[in-house]
Amino acid sequence: MAAIWRWLERGLEAVISLCLIAMTGITVVDVAGRYFLNAPLKGGYEISEMMMGLTVFAALPLATRAESHLTVGLLTERLAGNARRVHRIVILIVTVGALAFIAWRMGVQADILARSQAASGSLQLPLWPVARAMSVLGWLACAVSVALTARALMGLDRDAHAAKGSLE
Repeated sequence: MAAIWRWLERGLEAVISLCLIAMTGITVVDVAGRYFLNAPLKGGYEISEMMMGLTVFAALPLATRAESHLTVGLLTERLAGNARRVHRIVILIVTVGALAFIAWRMGVQADILARSQAASGSLQLPLWPVARAMSVLGWLACAVSVALTARALMGLDRDAHAAKGSLE
């Protein structure tokens, strides 16, 4: 299972890296074209929007696995022992529900976009494949959260923190 996760993690990191590099390149070409040639890159903004969505959703399973979602730890740092474990399990269950809702709604949106044949403004690229990819990545993040919840319920992650990525 660890080998599968490492392969998946590297794939997601590659997608994120490629999207970020492409967005940087598109922005450079767009700005240079706009200011030096008075001709911005056609469709640059809409391609960047799509890549930004893919970047966020590709990072979601990685952030979920690291339990690095943004949290506010007002009282959680004071929890110890079993209270900390119960808190973590409750947060993981809420995370499963939230990720499932997001993934489900993205799937519904992808279906709506496919049926209506919605396309981007200037390049007329179909929007549903991006929404479908975002839904799949959301379901992947949800599956990761389910696995973390199961491990926590079985007591396999006793050293895990209740609020690792806390903002205080």
